[in-house]
Amino acid sequence: MRFQPFAIITACLLCCLACKNNQQTGKTSLKDDLYALVDTVPGTVGIAFISNDDTVTINNGVNYPMMSVFKLHQALAVASAVEKHGNTLDTMLFIHREELDPHTWSPMLKKYTAGDFSITVGELLGYAITASDNNASNLLFKHIISPRETNDFIKSVARDTTFRICYSESEMKADHKLSCLNYTSPLSAGLLIRQVFEESLVGKSSQDSIMHHLSAVTTGQDRLGAAADDSVMFAHKTGSGYRNEAGELMAHNDVGYFRFKDGRSYSLAVFISNFRGSEEKASQVIAGISKCVYRHFKESTVR
Repeated sequence: MRFQPFAIITACLLCCLACKNNQQTGKTSLKDDLYALVDTVPGTVGIAFISNDDTVTINNGVNYPMMSVFKLHQALAVASAVEKHGNTLDTMLFIHREELDPHTWSPMLKKYTAGDFSITVGELLGYAITASDNNASNLLFKHIISPRETNDFIKSVARDTTFRICYSESEMKADHKLSCLNYTSPLSAGLLIRQVFEESLVGKSSQDSIMHHLSAVTTGQDRLGAAADDSVMFAHKTGSGYRNEAGELMAHNDVGYFRFKDGRSYSLAVFISNFRGSEEKASQVIAGISKCVYRHFKESTVR
């Protein structure tokens, strides 16, 4: 079935208007609004909202391809592995040029333009989180801790273990179908980023570095972050997928953490799969959901 562009635009507008109108009447809950919003989207949308007082999930029973969201999990596993061997994120790695893929998303190549080079684990971790650099992620998997070891470590600390990490960016690039085997539930991802900011998972210095990088992410500014204003600290990790054989976006994701100046906080994960539309329209759906949640929470109307 061919989905008309005007229907996608209507879905995005409803994400904002339905929430606003319902709040004015005071008759609906956040969950009611979110259910109304996802019903209009040309794809599957999973949502998890977690605060100290409430947890709301929509379509949480689906396994969503993580794409680069797994770099959040990877960062924690890398920090733990380095610390386990008595080292720090300042540990140097020597990288041979042939280890790099010149044809993948990799902003680090703008700095490391030619030849072999040395780089710290921490700088690679920064590239992997803030710029979602695929070469940085592949190098960390190769030199520090494998995807399956990453999976095992996060399962040992996570509050919700409904996820799996088996493959690197290079493996998923070679076979796009493998992307579906690195999966998560929205609740699992939302709980993990909340743990990063509210619990001790690795050494303080390493965890502070990870939190800093998550707060400085440059990808997907038009997704969850579209709701944030100067009154909130916002950190997040995005993930974007390939198109499947039907031409649908396999994944378009964002998981974030919001902390207000009064100390209140929440995490929000939105995962979209099999989306019949552009990346821009998928981002608008995520932004609309985020604005609805943000407004509910800021006005203390979540119930």
